[in-house]
Amino acid sequence: MYSNYLKDLLSSILIRMKPLIRPFFPLLFLSSLFSDSKPANPSVQETSGSVTVRDSGGRPVFEYRKKPSEEAKNNAPYYSRTGYIHPLYSPSGKIITGDYAPDHPHQHGLFFAWTRSSFRDKPTEFWNQKKKLGDIRFHRFLGKTETKKSLSLQFEQIFTANKDSNEPILKETWKIVIPHKQRDYFQFDLTSTQTCATDDPLLIQKYHYGGMAIRGNDQWMKKDKNGKPVGEMITSEEKNRENGNHSRPRWVTMDGAVDGQECGVVVMNHPDNFRFPQWVRLHPTMPYFVYAPMVEKPLTIEPGQSYISKFRYLTYDGTPDRDAIEGSWKEWIKN
Repeated sequence: MYSNYLKDLLSSILIRMKPLIRPFFPLLFLSSLFSDSKPANPSVQETSGSVTVRDSGGRPVFEYRKKPSEEAKNNAPYYSRTGYIHPLYSPSGKIITGDYAPDHPHQHGLFFAWTRSSFRDKPTEFWNQKKKLGDIRFHRFLGKTETKKSLSLQFEQIFTANKDSNEPILKETWKIVIPHKQRDYFQFDLTSTQTCATDDPLLIQKYHYGGMAIRGNDQWMKKDKNGKPVGEMITSEEKNRENGNHSRPRWVTMDGAVDGQECGVVVMNHPDNFRFPQWVRLHPTMPYFVYAPMVEKPLTIEPGQSYISKFRYLTYDGTPDRDAIEGSWKEWIKN
């Protein structure tokens, strides 16, 4: 009798509890599933030869060279270099930059190199490697830091009188900031800080190129039906490679077809930079340009002072969107 009563009582209680029980366990499951989850951020993969940055979706953004790439083996030893970015990618994975180009194997992806210069009254040359008057090399990876909005990497390069010398003339750090949230294009900001490594200055002579440069994909060397390179360059003042050489733009785009798909890069020059707006060397036939602050007069990097340069890079698929570029420029210079 009592057993039947207890069975009926428990059954009635459980029936009344069913609406409460059903949602409870799924909620526990969902809570445990998502409580520790966070939006994916850009990632960094370091190997003995390079540091690769990927966006939150796992797509490669760029690769920084700690050791010479495989392409170096096909060139004279004096062309080997480290301390630069290559490959640089578009969002769809197209390679924007070129390296060890047959016409100019001393041009390496996204790189910084002074041209005619002197140290302790002796000529130095960091651009034209064949002269063996200077060398730039990776020294160390200073690590990464992360904020709520961005990932930051720091690298150190050294400038020496030649490949056989380990005595630095200059020390240079690159701070590269990659925002967590990317748009339809990839974006990162690069700040170069150069300081004298000795008590003697480095004199940068007046010359028509040298500074922060970028070499584009070799496919942009191809000629169209009119005999002109398929790769194009447009400045913020809407000048091209034919009429824009040694103009002083705020930014420059370089783009063209890679494996049949249009893609390109924008390089912006910050108002804080020395002699802004800096002159730009736009090559008439080859896919490269360089911001060159010594085009009209020399400059000197003095001991105890820092030569700081700021640049923003955007890579994109398709053709350049001027409104998007201008929007990015205005946002950048506010910070």
